[in-house]
Amino acid sequence: MSSQFNEIADIPREFLREGTQFMNRCAKPDKREFIKISQAVGIGFVVMGAIGYVVKLIHIPVNNILVGEITIARRRHENRKSWDVGTIKSA
Repeated sequence: MSSQFNEIADIPREFLREGTQFMNRCAKPDKREFIKISQAVGIGFVVMGAIGYVVKLIHIPVNNILVGEITIARRRHENRKSWDVGTIKSA
């Protein structure tokens, strides 16, 4: 029972030890490296934004075509119903 507890307790200890080693090995980037990373991230944001914009531009007309046909059919159906109901009420 004690060995099982030790095995379970070793997992967080090992994680903390490896995390500490990693943080000690890391170094703060110099100015040139930081600018390079910032430019790469900025270009990534712009590219992803452009892709999203293009997808949205394509999606809106396609959605209007697909949903528009359903909406037109519903309106025709509702107009028939309201016309039938209107004739019944007025009679």
